[in-house]
Amino acid sequence: MIMNKKILIFLNVLFWSLLCPFSLVFASNNNADISYETINTSHNSVNLLDIEANVYKNQTVAKEMSLDAKLVNSDIINNVSLNKKWTIKFSQPIDTKSTKNKVKILDKDKKEIPITVSFEEYNLYMYVTPNQPYNPDSEYALVISDLLSKHNKKLETPLNLAFKTGPIIRFIEDIDVSINQEDEYRLPDKVNASMSNGRSKLVAISWDKFLKSTSIPGKYTYSGKVEGYEKSVILSLDIKAFEPVKSISNSMRTQSQLQTNLYNYMMNKDNRDSVMNRAIELHNGDLSNNCVYFSSEALRRVGLSDLPESVCNTSTLTQKLKSYGWNLDYDLSKLLPGDICFTTSIDGSDPSHAYIFMKWVDPNSFNYGYICDNQGDEYGNSYHKRNIDFATESKEALSYFLYIP
Repeated sequence: MIMNKKILIFLNVLFWSLLCPFSLVFASNNNADISYETINTSHNSVNLLDIEANVYKNQTVAKEMSLDAKLVNSDIINNVSLNKKWTIKFSQPIDTKSTKNKVKILDKDKKEIPITVSFEEYNLYMYVTPNQPYNPDSEYALVISDLLSKHNKKLETPLNLAFKTGPIIRFIEDIDVSINQEDEYRLPDKVNASMSNGRSKLVAISWDKFLKSTSIPGKYTYSGKVEGYEKSVILSLDIKAFEPVKSISNSMRTQSQLQTNLYNYMMNKDNRDSVMNRAIELHNGDLSNNCVYFSSEALRRVGLSDLPESVCNTSTLTQKLKSYGWNLDYDLSKLLPGDICFTTSIDGSDPSHAYIFMKWVDPNSFNYGYICDNQGDEYGNSYHKRNIDFATESKEALSYFLYIP
């Protein structure tokens, strides 16, 4: 009894010391929509939500409070979703019977839209949901007036909230893409959509599967889904098979026939895989440090048959190729597909890595090139992009390359 008396005294002191009206909060249940703020009519305020829940059956603290609200943002709200569910938080539990014909959504012609009104949390939360989607690009108003709390307090400030729905997607064209084998390509993460307002908009799309690589020629189909669009977007990808080249040259030099053959041979994934497997065999099953075994085996496959299978490090491969009359060069403007490249040294001794150069990513830049080497497991493909004229934290820059003059 003493404890209950203390609680009653505390609640009465709290009430008379604050003497403030409650606020009414209009909140969005969709993070993409605008959230609505409120202002209180007094500098002092208190949230009696917890007190209502705990002592509402036994106490009458809230009965003397008014039910009032003022919106800070009363401007028209744009791009409301077509199934927007409005959430309204009251400062006092609402008499649900008082909401009949007092909560409405009207279109611009003041025609009433069928809605469902529901409550939660001791009737402190009211939800207003359209029974069918709003029309796109249309104006509406959420109107609430003359509500009563369970303590028979009237909503002194009616709500008339104007809002406008956004456009919907009318059409998205299917996509046809044609690329060459080993071209770099990614499925788009956004596509162009024709909207109901006559404009175009880039929208996010998700695909039913991933594009793993462009190494295998053929025709592939991908199905994409866009939120708010019922149809699937179809992307048809045609990967054209590589056609061997007869010659390779630039303004500085013309590639030898052996190295042209090397380039053509390494453009085939099956050939690269076969070379990789043989390199591992030559290294007694070791999966690491096979770059020289890889490049040497590829050279033997295209005609350099007298290159010993025992060649296993960058220094030995360099000396062997030079002994066959190959040129060692540092000028990247001379670098051509089929050249054998060596990177800088890690510890000041031999080059750290060897690879076969295939082409520049950008013909006007020496930054990146496509290469073939034994490190395909790091990239998902033995034909991959690598830094050339600069070093990264994990990959050294190119030091020199060799070719048949």
